[in-house]
This record gives sequence, structure tokens and C-alpha cells, in this order.
Amino acid sequence: MSPRRALALTRPACLAAVCVLGAPQAGFGSDGNLQAVLLEAGCPRFRLETLFDRDGVTSYRANCFGSAHKLVIVTCIKGVCVRERTQEEQPE
Repeated sequence: MSPRRALALTRPACLAAVCVLGAPQAGFGSDGNLQAVLLEAGCPRFRLETLFDRDGVTSYRANCFGSAHKLVIVTCIKGVCVRERTQEEQPE
């Protein structure tokens, strides 16, 4: 088999592998801007835990990694996510 033919046969397999490995993590596909909200909160690396999931409303707790370790609560309603404010952030 020629090298060109071998490359033509492996290309679809490589594409399929990239699609599978590049698939979004649980929570990201159905919750639109969840990752953007977490990035805005200063939480680029995190571990996500589902707190509540019912009737199109999902709440997550993100355990952020980094120099400023913090927890961020995010609620998503039908793909639109918002960050819950902590008491320190509440205006008086």
C-alpha cells in the first residue's frame, strides 16, 4: 500500500478521534455560557459538582484551583448561566 493511500485511510480515524476527545465535558454542552461565567469569576481551572438539576434549572458548585482557592456557585436556566453572589460581594 502506498503512503498516500495509507494516509487517506487513517485521516477519517484521526478526525473521529479528535471529535471524541474534543467533546465538551458534562455540563458544558447543555449549559451554554457556564465556562464563560466561571472564567469571568476568575476560575479557569475547576472541578464541577452538580447541586441541583430539575426542569431545565441546574446549579453547579465549582471548586476553583489556583492561588486564590474559592468556591463559585453557578445556576443555569435553559442554557443561560449566572454566578451567585457571595455575602462578601453583596452591596450594603
